[in-house]
Amino acid sequence: MRNLKIELVRNFWNSESCGERYSTGNSEVQKFLSEEKLRYKLEPYIKEFADFKQFKNKNVLEIGVGFGSDHSQIARQEPLKLTGIDLTDRAINNTRLRFKTLGLKSLLHTDNAESLSFKNDTFDEIYSWGVLHHSPNTPKCFEEVYRVLKPGGSAKIMIYHKHSPVGWMLWVKYGLLKLKPFKSLKKIYSEHLESPGTKAYTMKEARELTKKFSNSDISVQLSFGDLLEGNVGVRHKGYLLSLAKIIYPRKLIRTIANFLPIGLYLLIKVKK
Repeated sequence: MRNLKIELVRNFWNSESCGERYSTGNSEVQKFLSEEKLRYKLEPYIKEFADFKQFKNKNVLEIGVGFGSDHSQIARQEPLKLTGIDLTDRAINNTRLRFKTLGLKSLLHTDNAESLSFKNDTFDEIYSWGVLHHSPNTPKCFEEVYRVLKPGGSAKIMIYHKHSPVGWMLWVKYGLLKLKPFKSLKKIYSEHLESPGTKAYTMKEARELTKKFSNSDISVQLSFGDLLEGNVGVRHKGYLLSLAKIIYPRKLIRTIANFLPIGLYLLIKVKK
């Protein structure tokens, strides 16, 4: 059953790497740089959270390279050694082409975050943006991050947060409007957000995931999906979404987020 769930996740992301839809232009360089520009325009908080310059002269692992934008940012900091993994061949192939096109270097290969193919205490830094919540066994992924980090090493990980406008909008569409008002947010995320089985966590649950680490800092961030900005996902499009983008109360949502911890992203910083 576990292998079947992993295959469902792999098949979903093999159809399109995360970020790939923002790639435009006639040349490979244009495609990669256009995607990168739009990514950080929509999500400027990524650079603040990642603080890419800290990876200089470090042995770094990124779990889930996707289309390779963040991996490129890390590579430009001249890490001592850079490794990138992903569950899918598509992501690895896209990122290899990106790095060849832009003249960057990394050791790239497919791997499973639930069972990383590295020895204990290997990496100084680990980075993972929006990946581990797709795994059938997210707690095991956090255990693996802890295992392959060197003592004193740190990790920066984003996973989905349960209490978010994205979750509430999906509940309205797939719960309330389908006459299933008691459908749980857990099922909503699992069945309708992205790959099958996608999960979202409360702050308390995130603290449980990180309890082995010596230090943890967890905060909530509104995503561009919470604000209905940009292309909000592979599975979500149509006239209803287009109308919602026009009338959506972004200013109100931002104001509420100043007082309450709402937003799709849990930003997690941990140290071993």
